Amino acid sequence: MANTKHIQRIILIIVAIICLYLFYLLYLKQVSIKLNIEWKTFSSKPEETICLKFIQTEMSGEQGIFTNFLDDYKVNEWATGHQVLSESEGLIMLYAVQGGNKSLFDEHFNIVRNMILDNGVIMWRVGSGGELLTKSSASVDDLRIVRSLIYASDRWQDMQYKTFLNELARKVKKYEFTKEGLVGYYDAESKTKADTITLSYIDLYTMKLLSQIDSDWGNAFEKGLKIIDNAFISQDKPFFRKTYSYKTKSYSKEQEINIIDYLNILLHLSEVGMCPPEAIDWLKGQIRMNNALFNSYRINSSQPASDLQSAASYAIACRIAKNIEDNELYEMMKAKLLMFQISDKTSPICGAFGDPTTLKVYSFDNLQALLALQGFGGVK
Repeated sequence: MANTKHIQRIILIIVAIICLYLFYLLYLKQVSIKLNIEWKTFSSKPEETICLKFIQTEMSGEQGIFTNFLDDYKVNEWATGHQVLSESEGLIMLYAVQGGNKSLFDEHFNIVRNMILDNGVIMWRVGSGGELLTKSSASVDDLRIVRSLIYASDRWQDMQYKTFLNELARKVKKYEFTKEGLVGYYDAESKTKADTITLSYIDLYTMKLLSQIDSDWGNAFEKGLKIIDNAFISQDKPFFRKTYSYKTKSYSKEQEINIIDYLNILLHLSEVGMCPPEAIDWLKGQIRMNNALFNSYRINSSQPASDLQSAASYAIACRIAKNIEDNELYEMMKAKLLMFQISDKTSPICGAFGDPTTLKVYSFDNLQALLALQGFGGVK
């Protein structure tokens, strides 16, 4: 009798092992995306090191990276103060995996796992105490996190990344995707998807990676690329329209471009080898003629509509330059970027990219600066 129970126990163990193996093959291993990236561990540059230190010591809490250095204790429609964005967490995860910093990656990977909405996508904003502020997602931020997980799975072969990646990729497709292509967000409260897409959200490279395991993402890539191509205004005015409506099959008609939106479109194009040369010439021309990239431009005249500048603009331009292997553009934009970094050791924001007078420091500027200074440019 005892011998029979022993045999039954062994059979159960064998069956369990077989089931786990089949689960691995059918559920986890399907997220097996091939990358042509030769992973290297970069030595951090001094400007990069002090920026990261500032973020970790002065702009971070248990819930993640603060949107602003200064806390305004307000809850607006947009993120402010010590609220935490999925955008910020995705950017630091991307920086960490590209630089080979697994402990930094894991720290923010664990934060992201606590930002999941009921439907499985990631809430775009939480409060400094982890409280739910908005029950909606942002597809561009979710895809950025998906990409960082694809990289981490390939670099470190850690099963927990593959598990989370597989689940998140399925949820993004279910809630932020239609037969027309990627949409901007999912509202978990009203249980509705957007029927528009902001062109700077169309992360072509990540969709191309996902197409290796799901052909629907290949279709989304092609449709996204077509939407961007058809939004191009002209060679003389190498800008793009901001949004596209799937419902009306039309583009927005704004009179000005936001430089960050514009640069993010170029960044996504540069990652798949399709950045318009006219746009690169335009960027270089702005530095040569105006010694600046301004925050907005009038479409009709191509003239600045603002006299303000942003560190993030120069940082994203640096990333574009790395992707297209244009060292002239990179050095041009890096020089402008570093002018925003505070080197005064008596300043409370020493190391940050910000305003020494007002002490205004934005996570987006600093995280983009980290990526720019890291100089990855390794997408294939």
